[in-house]
Amino acid sequence: MLNRSGATLVELLVATTLAAVVLGAATSTFARQRRSADDHLSRVRAEAQVRAALGGLQVALEGLSASAGDLVAGEARDTAIQLRIAVANGVGCDSRAGSVALIADDTSAARANGFAVAPRVGDTLWWRTPGATGWLARRVSDITTTSGLCAVAGAAARTLLQFGFTPLDTIPRGAPIRLTRPERFSFYRAGDGSWQLGESEWSDVLHAFAPPQPIAGPFTRVGPDGARTGFRYFDASGAALSVGMLGVDVARVTRVRVSVIAPERTPSGTIVGYRVDSLDVALRNAP
Repeated sequence: MLNRSGATLVELLVATTLAAVVLGAATSTFARQRRSADDHLSRVRAEAQVRAALGGLQVALEGLSASAGDLVAGEARDTAIQLRIAVANGVGCDSRAGSVALIADDTSAARANGFAVAPRVGDTLWWRTPGATGWLARRVSDITTTSGLCAVAGAAARTLLQFGFTPLDTIPRGAPIRLTRPERFSFYRAGDGSWQLGESEWSDVLHAFAPPQPIAGPFTRVGPDGARTGFRYFDASGAALSVGMLGVDVARVTRVRVSVIAPERTPSGTIVGYRVDSLDVALRNAP
């Protein structure tokens, strides 16, 4: 007589049930881990956009002076701000008519004298003469690199940048010099309907600002609690300035606040939360 080994129907049913339970538990665990990973990724992406926006605007806003005209009248609004960003600060090395030289080999943006970014034709050159109450300005028409002495920097030969301009004014040796460039930062609605932070540079060809180039985004214009992505402006007393048809009164601005609201989206596009942050930058009081 043959001995047959095998599983009974009851045993098969029990094994199938146990396998289903184990598989269900594993699937549930995997789904929870996947959701947790998606939520973490959505937070990381939102945080990256917030950091990119606030970091870029902090660099642009720090060191600006409303009294020096670094904020443009009529162009300080809740969704956009036009600036005169600093290209360079220094002192004039010569007094030839229609040109001035600055030392070119000090390129540390952290120093009081130096170039923050490379200068170019179309930048605005500002200087101040002794006893003057304001700055004079001319558009840079050409830039050449030379080597020579700078009367205000000792006897050693230095690499100099020679800036040409018209009319043929004469800038005194040792006069404080500023180079600036107009830029506009704006929160704008992109073609896909999302809100982006963009930067626009002035175009001498277009005689206007070029279309904004995206820096960070997407952002939510108005959050669930009513908070808004954009700019706010404050006076010396700490009071918020109202933004009218012509923007704010830039002469009264002493502090600018930038607020951003970044949606936390899963890979499928579902919003699971919001990353909200802001940055306050105080302006210099003196030109």
